[in-house]
Amino acid sequence: MNGLINWSELYKRTAGRKPPKDDSVDLAEVWGRSADMYDRMAKMEKPYTQMQIDRILAGPEDSVMDIGCGPGRLTVPLAQKAGRVTALDLAPRMLEYCEKNVRAAGLDNVTIKEMDWETAQLGKDFEKHDVVVVSRTVALNDLIRLNQTANKYVFLLSFAQMPSLKIIRDDLFRGIEEGLMQPREDRMFGYNLTFNMLYDLGINPNVNVITDGFTKDFESREAAYDDLRLLGEVPPEKMDIFRRNVDPWLKENPQGGVTFRRETKTYIIWWEPVELEGK
Repeated sequence: MNGLINWSELYKRTAGRKPPKDDSVDLAEVWGRSADMYDRMAKMEKPYTQMQIDRILAGPEDSVMDIGCGPGRLTVPLAQKAGRVTALDLAPRMLEYCEKNVRAAGLDNVTIKEMDWETAQLGKDFEKHDVVVVSRTVALNDLIRLNQTANKYVFLLSFAQMPSLKIIRDDLFRGIEEGLMQPREDRMFGYNLTFNMLYDLGINPNVNVITDGFTKDFESREAAYDDLRLLGEVPPEKMDIFRRNVDPWLKENPQGGVTFRRETKTYIIWWEPVELEGK
């Protein structure tokens, strides 16, 4: 169904825009370089992640596919509630962290597969699953194929507003690193684009917006600085800058230490797959 507004074109020109594909760039290697940082951030996000998991409709009888699983932020808790989980990512280094976290949780119902979703084919490289989950990956753009891949439900998750994970991390390293992402928020170009794209396809999507964030307790401010600087690299001569960047997000806690906390919002868009006319 064609709507009065071309939401797909708006998405391509704003939130969904991607740089031209450059075959000389090894995306698996690029993402792999960030695997340690994403694993650390995922652990800081754990209490908020559980609120997302609680809204994903999957039970012991269901198979779940986590597309772009990264270090297993969603894979592990999904496997604790679903029958089996297939975790896909194109970066071997991400999958090493995912496998490590799966083992640490004592799980044996997770299949980890190295795969580029953008070139993978249903029926050849992967099978349909009851529930398909996509969080913060380029697969969020691929609504028709995601609809075709799920038997029961598709769940899309990403940041509903700034700050995103990348902004929260980069804020700690401003004045230290170059080329950091700058905050940019415009409610005209948010998850409403995805919602309306789905609606125009003939799908009736559901939306939840929930609190998300990153938090960790430390014995002292120095312990916080020592731990958080591992999210990047801080030369000794720039430690004062780093401390000033971190300080606004540290608060004293009842245990006598300090707590780092940055909160944001995450959207969850989900639907029951349907037959799409002409697709």
